[in-house]
Amino acid sequence: MIDLHNHLLPNVDDGSRSVDQSVDALRNFADHGVTDVVLTPHLRAGDVERHGEDSIDLRQEMLDILRPAAPAVPRLHLGFEIMIDRALPDAALVDRRYGLAGSRYYLVEFPLTVVAEFATHALERMARAGVVPVVAHPERYTAGTVAAVTAWRAAGARIQVDATTLTRRSERGRKARDLVEAGLADVLAADNHGDARVLRTGAEFLRRCGAGDLAELLTVRNPGAALADGDMVDPTAVRLTPGLLGALRRLVGRGQVRSEK
Repeated sequence: MIDLHNHLLPNVDDGSRSVDQSVDALRNFADHGVTDVVLTPHLRAGDVERHGEDSIDLRQEMLDILRPAAPAVPRLHLGFEIMIDRALPDAALVDRRYGLAGSRYYLVEFPLTVVAEFATHALERMARAGVVPVVAHPERYTAGTVAAVTAWRAAGARIQVDATTLTRRSERGRKARDLVEAGLADVLAADNHGDARVLRTGAEFLRRCGAGDLAELLTVRNPGAALADGDMVDPTAVRLTPGLLGALRRLVGRGQVRSEK
């Protein structure tokens, strides 16, 4: 499996606070079948013009510190999770250092209360510039409804749902499952911040719900396409019930349903 979204570069953002913490999380990833990760520290679009180069330099510096201590697997790649608090500068839209592993895929997020139409316009602008925006965890946004996310995909975006959110008996979990069932989730990722969250939680959940092919698509094929700067495959709508409640109960019993972050 391939994880495109995590915060395991130490001492860069609100994620891992040390090399040891990052190494522990990466070893846990490897134990759960992850072969590649893209390290995606937070970056605000509003800071790119003045501090973009500094952020790129710091990211490389911390990778150089982490890599000698990290396990051989998973392989490490670089990216950003870009907060679209304003329009991303034109220069950044053609600078693939801001993409996932140097690709045209850019991982982006929005403020939790983003207006759906604002997000649509921002994504359209990025797509016109040749970027494929990958919207992180839309299930967190007040505006992240099936209708809004459908419009975001039509604007040229791809959608990343947090893997562990699928297992939550909460409004956010319900929204995540709704997006998957509607065929709107292109990728799963752990969004690990130096903790125990792993991609496998979401993949196993989908398999228990009878969606094994979709689990493969969202954790292997489509993330692999981003790494290779290729084309993702559109998911199809699925029905996660009637196995959904049983899968949730099993995960609760194993202590894998976590509180909201």
